[in-house]
Amino acid sequence: MIAAISMMRRREDISRDQFRRHWLNPHGVMTAELPGVRYYIQSHCLDAPGTNALAKEVAIDGFPELWFDSIEARRIAYTSPRIAECNIDSEHFVGAVSRLVTEPDVIVDRPAVDAAKVILIAIGALDPGWSDRLNARVMPLEGLVGYVRHTLLEQAAAPASRIPELEVKIGGIAEVSFESEATLLQHDSNLAGSGPDAVRTATYRVRDYKLV
Repeated sequence: MIAAISMMRRREDISRDQFRRHWLNPHGVMTAELPGVRYYIQSHCLDAPGTNALAKEVAIDGFPELWFDSIEARRIAYTSPRIAECNIDSEHFVGAVSRLVTEPDVIVDRPAVDAAKVILIAIGALDPGWSDRLNARVMPLEGLVGYVRHTLLEQAAAPASRIPELEVKIGGIAEVSFESEATLLQHDSNLAGSGPDAVRTATYRVRDYKLV
């Protein structure tokens, strides 16, 4: 499987609520109709416990994530008439965006019910060791109900989009879900790690909306 994950920052002239509403509908409905999409989820970033200071500084408002069977399936989707319409609509609410392409690895199945989720990103140069160290911290944690590791293949501007590129270099990304917010906060300090990892790891508390 191949995942296309965007890091989006909203336009400065719209509120967070306006951004979320437009992203869900009409934009989410349009994006869900891309050919070949196997899984599509919007992770809306929350100003809530679990979001650390670095995440607030980087100021990402949302992570749309689309999975495809292959690189070729993704190429077909991103050269379709529907993506052209999505790109035009994005200009109404997105101020800057960067696109990640990854190979996702579901270590712990996604929860079937609502859970407390964080997205973690390593700011800076590509570092495969970051993902390995995070894995060692996450797997022993009690209350873990979802965990997806992503192998980062590339990062670039959104293809065929006129939206400015979000110039935040990413060295790694993962999704971690716990059975409750209390459990998440209990383990909060373990997620970013220590030393250099703690300095570069942004943790975003998110609310997911599954559209495909």
